[in-house]
Amino acid sequence: MTYVRPHYRRDGTYVKGHNRRTRPRTAQPRTAPRRTTSRPRPVPTGPTTYVRPHYRRDGTHVRGHHRSINPRTVAVVAGAGGGGLILLLLLLALVSGPGASKAPVGTTPSQSASVPATHHR
Repeated sequence: MTYVRPHYRRDGTYVKGHNRRTRPRTAQPRTAPRRTTSRPRPVPTGPTTYVRPHYRRDGTHVRGHHRSINPRTVAVVAGAGGGGLILLLLLLALVSGPGASKAPVGTTPSQSASVPATHHR
């Protein structure tokens, strides 16, 4: 038995000095800690992502879990692929219209079609 000195808990309650029983040593240590769930875990609604187990900066271990995602974040991630770029190009083509000319800058459409290109050295 181990003697525990009188002390105050974090919540302010006083604990008298007492003898605490020590656990008997077993031949084989437990391999997995017991997991008891006294309350049901909340089930996230909507889209979720899995957070891998990791250690925080202060050294506490965080178990792997599912975290809900903001719907705005889902929309941004979904638009980050090439589909958003294709949609943008399609909109630009529609806005420019069918009669837009592709003449080089600084020339009129009649010059670009009739004057051959010359190379300067």
